[in-house]
Parts: sequence; structure tokens; C-alpha cells
Amino acid sequence: MLYKWRNPNGGGRMTEFFKNAERAEIFRDIISIIIDIKHMNALTPARLVEQIGEIQRMERGKLSVMRRGPDHTHFKLQAWENGKNYSRHVSEDQAPAVREAIDGYHKFQELTGRYAQQVIEKTRAELAAGSKKKKYRPRRKSSWPKSRKSSS
Repeated sequence: MLYKWRNPNGGGRMTEFFKNAERAEIFRDIISIIIDIKHMNALTPARLVEQIGEIQRMERGKLSVMRRGPDHTHFKLQAWENGKNYSRHVSEDQAPAVREAIDGYHKFQELTGRYAQQVIEKTRAELAAGSKKKKYRPRRKSSWPKSRKSSS
């Protein structure tokens, strides 16, 4: 897909915005995530838990292209587990499902982080409201000068 950019001086140049379908897919996913984040700003903890429960597939790691052949593309999934970096081959027909599972894991991480933050803020507010700690009150100033105690 080519995108024509025009500058204010009237000239323009053709630039290649998306080199391949993979970049277009990444761009679409980024826009989707931005939209999701904007809608998640007003979520209650109960709604966050509900959305976490809606996630059907998850996978840790990063899916990357090993090489592109004339007939198909070879993918690998890398993930850090139990202190080691594991790598496994992913077939071309499984790559979209693995990519979706990775997105599910990222969404899970984001939602659980938001849930934890909301519960932490609620806990802190409750503790602050029920605190028996004395509030700081400045001393009243006396008009009398402070007398010094003798050292003897």
C-alpha cells in the first residue's frame, strides 16, 4: 500500500508506508490496543475481572520470522521460562493463532496490572480514612519570649 504525503509547499513524494501485510497487521493491532486502553480507563475492578475471564488463549514470548521461503514462511516462538530461553518452531498455519495467544497474554498482563492498581488505591484510601494517626497542628505562638534554662 502506498501513501502519498503532501507537504504545505505543494510538493509531494510517494513513500512506502506498509512494505508488507505483516506491518499492516501490526499497525492494526496497535490502533486496536490504543482504542482498548481508552475504553479501559473507566473500568471497575469487577469489569476488569470479567474481561480477564474472557481471555481464552494465552502464550508467553515473541513470535518472529526465521526465514521466508518461496512457498512459505518459517516462524519461531521464543519465551523466557524457568530461568531459560526456550525456542520452538511454529508452522505458518499456526502463526496467526500463536500471535493471537500472545496478544491474549499481553492483555491479561495489562488487565491484571490495572486491577491490582485499583485495589491498591482503594486499600490506601481506606487506610487513610481510618487512620488514628494524629494530624499535625502547628503550635500557637506565644507573645512571651522563650526563656533559656540555665546550664547549672
